[in-house]
Amino acid sequence: GERQRGARPPRDPTMSPAAPDLAPAGDEEHRFFLAPLRHTKTLYLIRHGEGYHNFFGERDREMYKSEKFFDAHLDPKGWAQCAALRQHLERATTHDGAESLLDRIECVVVSPLMRALETAVGSLGGDHLATEEARSAESRVMMRATSEVEGIRPGHPAIAHRVTRTRAPLPFLACELCREHIGLNPCDRRRKTSEYRAMFPGVDFSEVTEEDDVLWGTMNEDNAAMCARAHRFMEWVMKRPEQHIAVVTHSAFMAAMLREFGATDQLGCAEEVQAETRRWPNNCEMRPMVVVDPSGGGGVDPMFFAGGDTGL
Repeated sequence: GERQRGARPPRDPTMSPAAPDLAPAGDEEHRFFLAPLRHTKTLYLIRHGEGYHNFFGERDREMYKSEKFFDAHLDPKGWAQCAALRQHLERATTHDGAESLLDRIECVVVSPLMRALETAVGSLGGDHLATEEARSAESRVMMRATSEVEGIRPGHPAIAHRVTRTRAPLPFLACELCREHIGLNPCDRRRKTSEYRAMFPGVDFSEVTEEDDVLWGTMNEDNAAMCARAHRFMEWVMKRPEQHIAVVTHSAFMAAMLREFGATDQLGCAEEVQAETRRWPNNCEMRPMVVVDPSGGGGVDPMFFAGGDTGL
């Protein structure tokens, strides 16, 4: 009769004796998906900490339209969230405690908007520097100290480069493709690139080619446009040589990525996996995700060994 779905076929008696079953037969088909490592990357998706625009805008949506919050800074709670994420990262290890997970991150990609830049250096940057220390160690400065402007920014000491066991320093790279929704809210309009370079000397802005924000105010991105930009961003990421990349971005763009590339019914993902993937991100949440590129656009995997006559 017809073999029951999920049952193992009878063993061919002409073959070698079968090894004992290591796992029972299940009812699932194609539950797992194997892909060569070089066609994958691990992304640590991070939404920025709470900004002044979030604090006031969630209480009155009209405040998102206020010029007061142009390119909004983190508020005091946002900086505290960065400190909490930083502490979490510095404590996180492999299951046996032998390796710091922070050492795995090879590059930090960050949106060129103030709140994302402050979150990147606040959570993944190095130690805070006293004023005199920052002046005497200019090459170590990732973010310059800022003074308080009431209701606009809380002021913060300078921050040094992050030095890990494997990277000195950990590189930071700004990328306009992962900026927030391009629309009409002033909080999403960026400053001149030269201003950011002066404020964040430890961040590489070479990928941001325009001095002025030539995108804000020219459109009001719909979901299709944001997902198209997410595709361009993912193509850019997959061409990079790093395997483990932190991406500091924004809620709407992160949600667009998760909708476009996240777990779906078509992939056979359980409802709880879909819910976990598509949940709206909290401020300063870090969500590690594995990206698989089935088109074969990956690079070289240094761990791959062809065997056969290789090396003989």
